[in-house]
Amino acid sequence: MKKIIAVVALMMPLLWTPFLASATGGLFTITSLTNGFVITANDDTIPIGITINKGFWENQILKHDGTITASVSSGAGTISQTIEWLAPVVPHNSAGSITAYSGGVVLDTNSLRSTTTVPIIVLVEARNQQGKVIASAKVRGTIVPAHRFTVSLSGITPPSTYYERGNTFMNYSAIVFTAGPYDNVGVQQITVTRSGGTDTDLLNIQLFDGATRRGRADGFSGGKAVITLDWPFFIPEGTSKVLMIKADIDPNATVCRIQDGISLGIADFSDVEAINIDTGSILVPGNFIPVFGNPMGIQ
Repeated sequence: MKKIIAVVALMMPLLWTPFLASATGGLFTITSLTNGFVITANDDTIPIGITINKGFWENQILKHDGTITASVSSGAGTISQTIEWLAPVVPHNSAGSITAYSGGVVLDTNSLRSTTTVPIIVLVEARNQQGKVIASAKVRGTIVPAHRFTVSLSGITPPSTYYERGNTFMNYSAIVFTAGPYDNVGVQQITVTRSGGTDTDLLNIQLFDGATRRGRADGFSGGKAVITLDWPFFIPEGTSKVLMIKADIDPNATVCRIQDGISLGIADFSDVEAINIDTGSILVPGNFIPVFGNPMGIQ
């Protein structure tokens, strides 16, 4: 989970009067979130850190049963569990100039599952013992739709080595598919990309789930091999599974050194076609970067 830290500084004003400060200025500021910040719906908690300077605010809030609250809201209303610091709970620092404490704003699950971008406001308010807001600050940002699943390289991907011409079922890349917290993912088609070598060097490009072959293509065309799985490769929500990319080495393949060798992988997010098994809706991998195994030489 990505952590977004909001640090709030409370400083002594000249007069005790209510005011509203932006995220970037004033006596009461949220310093590490700026207007326009973006989080993904995979994040379910925003940790909030508070720093209070000794003096007026310490007297009004810490010593006299005041409170500080933090919450997240959208146009539809509050979408978080409000965190509230009560004066008896807040540590009092009588000697120093800074008192700090923190907690986490938990976002509402229904908002996290939105399929569209949701504008949000992080709001921190300080109240005196009568419940009157005496200072507040807010930062505007957005929640973008959840990354329904991710694609990455597995640690069981084989290291670079030499394969003999004519060898079959040779391991090239182990790809990890991780489903997000809300979707049962079914991968239906994968386009494997070749880096190095030529289209005719490798044959019978296959995807294996353990000892089970899930799909194959005869070979490469323009450096691509499109493999439609025999049935959707199912990844239950919140879990990970691995597919191994295997290939046969053509008996007439071009001999090459490892540094000039062939690596196989997934080059673009659009090369993975997947659905939500329960709803049939199309899913797209998030945080995608090209995923390739180690180059293999041929001898």
